[in-house]
Amino acid sequence: MKFRIDLMKSINDGTRSLFESIMVPEVEHALKKWSKLNINSVLIGGLALSYYNVPRYTQDIDILFLSKNDVPFKLDRFKKIRNHSFQCNDTHVEIELLDSDFLNISNNLVKEIFKTSIKKDDMLIASPSGLVALKLQRFSRQDQADIEVLSKNHKIDLKNYTLTKDHIEKYESIIQG
Repeated sequence: MKFRIDLMKSINDGTRSLFESIMVPEVEHALKKWSKLNINSVLIGGLALSYYNVPRYTQDIDILFLSKNDVPFKLDRFKKIRNHSFQCNDTHVEIELLDSDFLNISNNLVKEIFKTSIKKDDMLIASPSGLVALKLQRFSRQDQADIEVLSKNHKIDLKNYTLTKDHIEKYESIIQG
């Protein structure tokens, strides 16, 4: 892993690769193995946030699928450890395979996240707006902090996401401080 400390101290201006945004070599290895599978999915969670913002320590990989029918039952070089979860055989890094049913969110929201994702290093990554829309669903303290950082450093446009009035009010409360 090529570790450049200068790249790890700042918001990504687009010059840092997805893999340069990962702090744990085993996670990088597992994600590279995942990307070679060419499965229609979108990277979300801590790794997606690390790509856009100052990288943070995370030990797992969160992957979003369009529907539960798209979630694989078996994967080469990965071991199923429970429903919706595999482990990389080489590194034992966990990969969470998520869909709208598992997350208890609308399928339309997932479709919009796929539609607005970006491709980087052979992976689809949820856009900053898509990540905010996802984080508004659970709205934990960490989610609120992530929404604040994403909103401060990236243009967020939520108009095409299927959000409730409550979600929009929560978002506005964060960006208004």
